[in-house]
Amino acid sequence: LMPIALSSRIALASAASLCAQAFFGLLMLRLFSPADVGRFTVVGQIGFFWMTLALAQSPLSFLANLHIAPAQALRRALVSSLRRWLVLLPVAVAALWMSGLSLIQFLPWAAAMALLQMAWYMAQPWALRTASGRSAALVRAVPPIAAVMFGVVLGQLWPASGATGLLLAATCSYAIGAMWLLQPTAASDSPPPNLAHTHSPTPSPAQADDRSAGLRLAHTVADAVAGTALLLVWHRAYGTAEASYLGVLLRLLGLFPAVVHAAWPPLRLSRGQQRKAVSLWVGCAGALCTAGGGLVVFAALRWGWIAPSWQALTGYLLPLVLWQGCACVFAALGHFPFQRGMARKFSQAAIGFNALQLIVLGAPLALDALAPVTHIWWVASTSATGLLALAAWFIRKT
Repeated sequence: LMPIALSSRIALASAASLCAQAFFGLLMLRLFSPADVGRFTVVGQIGFFWMTLALAQSPLSFLANLHIAPAQALRRALVSSLRRWLVLLPVAVAALWMSGLSLIQFLPWAAAMALLQMAWYMAQPWALRTASGRSAALVRAVPPIAAVMFGVVLGQLWPASGATGLLLAATCSYAIGAMWLLQPTAASDSPPPNLAHTHSPTPSPAQADDRSAGLRLAHTVADAVAGTALLLVWHRAYGTAEASYLGVLLRLLGLFPAVVHAAWPPLRLSRGQQRKAVSLWVGCAGALCTAGGGLVVFAALRWGWIAPSWQALTGYLLPLVLWQGCACVFAALGHFPFQRGMARKFSQAAIGFNALQLIVLGAPLALDALAPVTHIWWVASTSATGLLALAAWFIRKT
């Protein structure tokens, strides 16, 4: 495939993934109660925390280090990730206990979601480097679409399933995505035809992930702790309902920067290209889509499509749109640190940024009668400012 054709396929697949995941979020509001959505969101976030720590940014390293054969790089990543997955079991147990949910009921779900989601996250860069353009696109789009189908069926045929139905739908979709790792590896030691003409045969010497394993893990831990602590603190401080308001909007609006990060930097890394101007346009387009997503949720609330019990979402909309819109700009420049010799400094700066987020998250709780909407404005404004500062640093570094 020509570069434009491959880019178009990946972009369309990412858009399909975005729409499916956004629809899944709206489906939760339509078919399930706030309490069920809150439990699913907390367990899903713990599973994501577990998966993220186990991977330790292996997909990025897999794409950045083009000088290592794909099959060899995949084996290394999977073996080390599985070891970390086992070592992190006590951490996942502690996080679930802190949330106040049943360990017996929800730990198996969190473990399965973490393991299968980890496999799906590795399957995406694996397909990008070794498979056809069609396969690289399908691995992104099919699992979220399957989750919507499972959610509709379970919500209609098993309405009493509650959080279990949501967990089952998500777990089955991750299992489908993991199946892309089962493709034959015989031809994986050479660039696939669809990528052979999209980057130079020898990657630029500046493109590499030269971080130590310890620094990558520390960066991953900081990201995961900051993301998971937000919902855990909200659940503990303000209750299940408020945690569900925050969680469902983060799931909906957070899809936009997640898709930008998953679709754009990997393509640039696989080609050894930076494309600063285009990357900035991609980030701005993602920010506009985030604002559009916020307007859709607001309209759904005003027109009564969503149950009245979700009306409190309105107070969370604007700060989260601001935060996730800035995250889109940051995500579109995610390949720059690896192509400009900034990987180590980037991880160090990101760890500092996450520490600031935790301070802003925890410090206001010492104040009496702090409203949750006021608190989220503190967190969102600080996060948006920090992300834009990091993005400006990326593009100014020469």
